[in-house]
Amino acid sequence: MAGTLGCGHGRQLRTHTLRAPQWQSYVVTLDIDPTRAARSLQQVRSLVRAVYGAAPEDESRAIEWKSNYADLTSTEASFAIGRAILGLANRPVTVAAASFEGVGYVLVGVEPGLLIGQQVPDSAELLNAVHRYTGHGWPHWDARTVDVDDVSVLVITVEPPRGGDRIALLHKSYQGQRGQQVQEGTIFVRQPGATERASRTEIEMLQDRLLSGSDTEGAASRESLRRAELRETVSDLVQAGNSWSEIMEILIISTASGQWKQRDWVEWANSDSGRAMTANVQLFDRSVRRLRLTSGEERLVLPAQAAQASMKKGEVFDVLHSGGSTGEGRVLAYRELNTLRAALLTLEQNAVNLLATSAE
Repeated sequence: MAGTLGCGHGRQLRTHTLRAPQWQSYVVTLDIDPTRAARSLQQVRSLVRAVYGAAPEDESRAIEWKSNYADLTSTEASFAIGRAILGLANRPVTVAAASFEGVGYVLVGVEPGLLIGQQVPDSAELLNAVHRYTGHGWPHWDARTVDVDDVSVLVITVEPPRGGDRIALLHKSYQGQRGQQVQEGTIFVRQPGATERASRTEIEMLQDRLLSGSDTEGAASRESLRRAELRETVSDLVQAGNSWSEIMEILIISTASGQWKQRDWVEWANSDSGRAMTANVQLFDRSVRRLRLTSGEERLVLPAQAAQASMKKGEVFDVLHSGGSTGEGRVLAYRELNTLRAALLTLEQNAVNLLATSAE
């Protein structure tokens, strides 16, 4: 049950028009506060709506949008997304910092005046496909699926460029159906409205950016940022896992008096609790993936994966559908919830110890 509640794959795509009058197609600027990064689910949804309400010429050096693809794991789609990520990572630090606190965004499934939607494969398949072109480790980016008016949009967040960052290079050559082959090692830079190959001047700028982080202050700044990002990731993961377990415990109690019918589950899935549970699963999975990609610390990754395994124990929690009123089913479900909470507590304690040690 836990796996199905968090699953957003396989949804039918359809062209969709957002409700008027809040988001009208004639808006000519992005209707969103550019002084803050869009991080939360609500903020990212606002970003999607802002792109829908924008004009084509509003595509900036911080945002790139694409209509949609039949298959995101195809070479065409994964190269296009990878190129956009590389271009955003290669922006000048001062230019990037002017919008969204330096964060860049790639949106697939929405463009000005059209909310098409994008069918998103399993996260591991998407990551593997795009990593062919971006490489692993750097640049730092994360993908999430956001629902806006029942339409799914893929939103990729690219972390801000900073002094001392390496130049982001294309890791695999690409040959489209037409045109010349794009060679491995090509450098892309995001320009207003387009991602282009870097000029000589831009390559020199990127070299200066790399050298600017060689001093002690730059290293300390990057370490401070790493700790802050790690703290935020662990906090999101623990909060989402505990919230999910609390709602699951309520479900176990609610189904104890008798087996729910299909109509009961449909009504619950559309309730505030049902939507909150789905959001918690998505945030939890995204945080585990981010922790695995950005931290090699087994003290953090192992308890996070253990908690995720408990959450995905379908054979335990599926008894709520077919026999949740039995005492044995409830005992097994409660036991798995306790295992999950223990793993989250271990993760939290290990993170506190690790962060305290790295700050010394």
